[in-house]
Amino acid sequence: MRSFLLLLCALWLMPASASNNNLLGNLLQPAEQTFLPVDQAFVFDFDQQGKTLFIGWDIAPDYYLYKKKVEIIAKGADIEVPDLGKGVIIEDEFFGKTEVFFDSLSVVSKLSNVTEGAVVKVRFQGCAEAGLCYPPEVRTIPLSVIAGEQVSQTADAGNALAALTQAADTNEASSAPSQEASKPAGEQSYTDKLASQGLLTNLVIFFLVGIGLAFTPCVFPMFPILSSLIAGQQNLSTKKAFSLSFVYVQGMAVTYAALGLVVASLGGQVQGYLQHPTVLISFSILFVLLAMSMFGWYEIKLPSGMMNKLTQVSNQQKGGNYVGVFMMGVLSGLIASPCTTAPLSAALLYVAQSGDYLVGGLTLYVLSLGMGLPLLLLGTSGGKLLPKAGGWMEQVKTLFGFIMLVVPLILLERIVDIEIIWLMAGLLALATALYLHHWQSGQSQGKLKTALWFAATLLVVTGASLTKNYFWPSKAVVAEAAVQTHGFRQVANLSELKEEIAQASSEGRLVMVDLYADWCVACKEFEHYTFPDAKVQEQFAHFELIQIDLTESDAKTIELMEEYTVFGLPSILFFDSQGNELLEQRVTGFLNAKDFAEHLAKVRNTAK
Repeated sequence: MRSFLLLLCALWLMPASASNNNLLGNLLQPAEQTFLPVDQAFVFDFDQQGKTLFIGWDIAPDYYLYKKKVEIIAKGADIEVPDLGKGVIIEDEFFGKTEVFFDSLSVVSKLSNVTEGAVVKVRFQGCAEAGLCYPPEVRTIPLSVIAGEQVSQTADAGNALAALTQAADTNEASSAPSQEASKPAGEQSYTDKLASQGLLTNLVIFFLVGIGLAFTPCVFPMFPILSSLIAGQQNLSTKKAFSLSFVYVQGMAVTYAALGLVVASLGGQVQGYLQHPTVLISFSILFVLLAMSMFGWYEIKLPSGMMNKLTQVSNQQKGGNYVGVFMMGVLSGLIASPCTTAPLSAALLYVAQSGDYLVGGLTLYVLSLGMGLPLLLLGTSGGKLLPKAGGWMEQVKTLFGFIMLVVPLILLERIVDIEIIWLMAGLLALATALYLHHWQSGQSQGKLKTALWFAATLLVVTGASLTKNYFWPSKAVVAEAAVQTHGFRQVANLSELKEEIAQASSEGRLVMVDLYADWCVACKEFEHYTFPDAKVQEQFAHFELIQIDLTESDAKTIELMEEYTVFGLPSILFFDSQGNELLEQRVTGFLNAKDFAEHLAKVRNTAK
C-alpha cells in the first residue's frame, strides 16, 4: 500500500509514464503430514573460540530457513558478521522471490571488545516445504571475555535452547519479524546490512539515504519555507545565501541529532512509541493542518511576542537573522521527523540496537545533512534556482498541499481498514486532478499545459479506479471480505478463545479455530483460495468460526501455542460440541478447497 501511495505521490510531482503469478508447487497432504518441532527442524549450535564465534544450523530435509530473517546482534561486544552466502531462490504468490537455505547454514563471525555479561542474540525463522511456517525464534549465546588465551564456549542444541531468554527476548524479537514479514524488503533487511558494516561506511550510507529522503513528501514543506526565507532578504550575496541556508540545515540537523539521542536511550522501545495509534493520528492531523495552510485557508505564524524577541536578537547580529532561520530549521525538522519510510526506520532500528549515544547522534545528524544538501544548493543559488514569488508560486504551494495529504494516508494505513485508505486515496487523486485541470485551463499552449493535462488525466483514471473498487468491489473481493470479517470471530488471547469455545459449547455448536500470521504463506493461501470456496462456505455454516492472529511472537502467542502444543502455522483446530479438541482432526499445513471441504465433513461426522 505504502509503495503505491508513494507512486501516486510521484504523479502529483510530474507526469510519467505483476504481480507474481507462480503459486507454490503441489504441497503434500497436510492432514497426513507429521511436522517436526522447531528445535528438530532447525538444530541450532554454536562454538566460541577466542575471538571467533561459530554459529550453525542443521536443517532437516524438506525444511528451509529464510535468509533475510537470520539476524545476529551482539550486546556488550562488537561482532563482525559476514555475508551469509548465496541461498536458493524460491517464489510464491504472496511474498515474491525469497532467498532460503536448505540442509545447513554456517556463520563464522569475529568478536572484539567483549565485556562481562556480553551476549549474542540470534533470530531466525523457517518453514517446511509441505506448508507449515514456524514463528520467529530467538537464541541467546553467552560470550566469554577474551583474555590472553583462547577460551572455548560450546553448546549443543539442548544447551542453546536453555540459553534462550524468555519474556524479554521474545518481546524484543516480536516487533522486528512482524514488520519485516509484511514488508519483505523493508526495515529488517536494511538493518541486517547496517549491523554488519563499520560506522564510517554506515555514515556515508545514511548521508546518501538522506539525499533520497529529501525528495519525499515529508520534506516538501521545507522548500517553500526556505524559499520565503531567502527571497525575503535584500541585497543578498551568494555568501549570505549560503550562510542562511547552512544555518537552516543545521537547525534541522540538530533536531534529528536529538532524535538519535532519544532513540539510543530508549532502545527498541522507540518503534512501539512511533507506531502507537495516538502518535500516528496526532501527526496525521498535523499534516492535514499544514496542508490546509498551504491551501491558503489560514497562515501559520509564531506568536507575535516570540517573533518580536527573535527579531530583536537577529537584528543584533551582523549579516542577518540567523537565529530566526535556525529556529525555522528546527521546526522544519520536527515537521519531517514523523515520516518513517523503510530506510529511516532502519536507521532508527540500527541506532536503537547500538544503544550508543555517539552513534545515535552522529547517524541522524549525517542523515539530516543529506536531506539538507538539496536545500543548501537551492538556497545558495540566492533564489536563481528557487521559484520566484508570485501567482505561479502560489499554485505550486497549493499543489504541495495536495501532496502533503498523502502523508496521513501512509501513517493511517497501519490502523485504518485498507478499503478506507484506498477510498481516501482515490478521492484525493480526483481532487488533485480537478485542481490540475483548473491550473492548465489558464495556461497558453505549451509544455506546461500538456504536462498538467497528462498528469490530471492519469489521476482521474487512478482515482476513478480506487473509488470504484470501494463502492463496487469484485466478486472475489466480496467473497474474501466475507471470510475475513463476517465468517470469523476475532479473539486476542487464550482466555478470550476459551470463553468463545465455552459459549459455543453451551449452544451445542462445533468450533473451528484458525491460527493465522502475516508471515505465514500457507495461511494466506487458505485465506485467498480455500476459505472463499462455495463448498467450504457451505460446511462453515455448521461451525462457530474463530480466528486468532499470532503474527507477533509475544507472551500471548507463546501461551496459546504451548497450551495447544502448536509447532507452527497454519494450524486449524477443531472442538466438538462439548468443547473438547478433536486432536486427530487438526490440520497443519495447506489444504485446497476440495480436500478441506471433505475434511470439514469428516470432522462433522466424527463429532456426532
